[in-house]
Amino acid sequence: MVDLSKTRALHFQSMNFANVINSTKQGIKVLRPMVHNFGSFYVANIEFGTPPYSELLAVDTGSDETWVQGEGCHICFPLIVGNLKYQESMTYNYNMSREQNKCIFDRRYFDGSHTTGYLSGETFKFPTSEGACETYENLIFGVGLFNENIQFSRYMGESNKVAGIFGLGPGERSILKQLKDDTDLRFSYCLSDWIIEQNPFTYLHFGSDAQISGNGQATVQRTPLIPGQNHYNVEVLSIWLDGRKLRIDPAELQVRVDSSGGFIIDSGTTITLLVPNAYNTIRNAIVRYLRAYNWSPMANTGMMYDLCYNVQPTEYQQFPPLAIKFLGAKLEIGSHKLFKSVYENVYCLTIIPTSKHKG
Repeated sequence: MVDLSKTRALHFQSMNFANVINSTKQGIKVLRPMVHNFGSFYVANIEFGTPPYSELLAVDTGSDETWVQGEGCHICFPLIVGNLKYQESMTYNYNMSREQNKCIFDRRYFDGSHTTGYLSGETFKFPTSEGACETYENLIFGVGLFNENIQFSRYMGESNKVAGIFGLGPGERSILKQLKDDTDLRFSYCLSDWIIEQNPFTYLHFGSDAQISGNGQATVQRTPLIPGQNHYNVEVLSIWLDGRKLRIDPAELQVRVDSSGGFIIDSGTTITLLVPNAYNTIRNAIVRYLRAYNWSPMANTGMMYDLCYNVQPTEYQQFPPLAIKFLGAKLEIGSHKLFKSVYENVYCLTIIPTSKHKG
């Protein structure tokens, strides 16, 4: 299921460094990082620094900044491999401006999580289609030293392997924009199914390598991105449940003149968020549908999920399918994607209202 969310990030930019440091081109360039699921996110293995530090970063199309938790952090999340020892790297550069003070990055996300630290430059290495690595110098990234409410899995314990965020948004600090000579501002990805464990990884593709074609069994659908936005906004025309169009005011689904509202493609948000009016229409329709099976929703989930049912796994197929109709495309969401098993015999709707997700 594609993660579609309302604008989830409140973007605080300390300064604009688009032209302060440019990446160093090294020749060819078909970058192809490996992506697989871990915890609640899709992650890529990225190597940076000298000596090299290799760690998993959550792939996030909903934000621009790439950042990693740094050694000496004041507010930290558990990380099994240890934090980035940025002060020991021979290629690390934190003097990103002519001022004597270190530059600060500050990123606050829609769910209440927050990171701040040094805006820095470092050497990055990316896998290529030839099995080698491509090196880029002085890419802009953040060293997170105050990391509040950062959660990469349901149980964020000492075994966590995700060190930060790999930002692929359309902004100037995005890796996509920093490497625009090689990415051509294009990328593609096919995410492995959470349920199918035999499909452990896929790849991120950039530039001319970012091609998606059908395989004879599936036809590729396309919907245009809305230009001039700070995120990857798409136009949603309607939402359907069990083949019936729901009565949702189209204005609830559209981008407003001030660029608020609408739908964005956000791989860093693990569930779909909807404005309350649209969400309540879907929720009420599902509750009515499941009454035919004498099912009643749980009174209090005690979780981030709003609509949950206590049912046997053999009854799982009774959940209705949902479809989102875009301009030029239609995404069919089967019952096994619409509801997620969160505990034994507890299945929850993978859509929540934006009001419930605020930190």
